[in-house]
Amino acid sequence: MKQSKNKLSVIGVVVNSVTALNLDNSRDITYSTQGRVLKGMCYNFTNDLRYVKGLHRQQRANWAILKEESKGDESTAREIQKLQGYLHDLESQAEDLIELKDAAYKAHKELFGTDYVQPIKGSKMQATRQEIDSDWEPKQI
Repeated sequence: MKQSKNKLSVIGVVVNSVTALNLDNSRDITYSTQGRVLKGMCYNFTNDLRYVKGLHRQQRANWAILKEESKGDESTAREIQKLQGYLHDLESQAEDLIELKDAAYKAHKELFGTDYVQPIKGSKMQATRQEIDSDWEPKQI
């Protein structure tokens, strides 16, 4: 994203708007409005980027198959051209997401003093006492 002389980039606006959020509404900065939004941004941009990259890999494979098996007919040429446009859009989207993710990670480092680490799915789940000590088994119906 290019930035003109007098205008902020979209990324600058996003980061400035996050830093303007309330930081004093919790004793722990992690649970403040700013902390929650920043962690959410890091999480979402990381997942969105992962999704776009996966989609790009799939469509690029489809494009390669079409290119390889092309017999020069008009319908295949149209399909290849359509896929090239879609791949170009995905690449642009990935570039923007990388910039946004990097800005969010940098803001996270400045606010929390540590690098953002993507949580492992299910890592917050803990076994309850009943799950540990219980000898209960479901009935067979």
